[in-house]
Amino acid sequence: MPRLFTGIPISAEINGLLPALVPDSPDLRAVPVQNLHLTLHFLGNVSESHASDLAEALAEIPMPRVIVQLTTGGVFCQTAGAGVLWVGLQSDPAVQKLRDLQRQQRDVLLRLGLRCEDREWQPHVTVARFRRLNEPLVQQFLLNCSGLLLPAEMSECVLWESAAGQSHSTYTARRRYQTTSPS
Repeated sequence: MPRLFTGIPISAEINGLLPALVPDSPDLRAVPVQNLHLTLHFLGNVSESHASDLAEALAEIPMPRVIVQLTTGGVFCQTAGAGVLWVGLQSDPAVQKLRDLQRQQRDVLLRLGLRCEDREWQPHVTVARFRRLNEPLVQQFLLNCSGLLLPAEMSECVLWESAAGQSHSTYTARRRYQTTSPS
């Protein structure tokens, strides 16, 4: 069964800038540039027939073309100490369009009987992972992100398949959904 998620790829010019925000340390595993994206929904393992139905149903949702501002750094940390460093989006009308897209996709997932996360969607790009919290590294990352203002065009949505690899996952686009109109 394929392991799927929907998301929006980050442009190559922004991809080239984000890794510089992550402190160089063996305690941090930077996300490979080709894997940087904004996740809309993580579905996990899905049967091939559900994956096919999902690919078709997502094509019915218009994909807005938006330009967002990456403006902040943050951290999600689990109680065990593992977590991620992320870059977040400034809340503005463009982000609201992405929230609407995320909700429309959620409706499709529910209609197809697929898994949806219960927590509120927080738009962000994961840039690094860690197994145990290292406060000085987190503080350095947050400092690196201070004053951040990167405009990022988001012009397509992708249904991706994720395959675990030795050092990082490999993402393969199963289907791409292009924008329908300018923002």
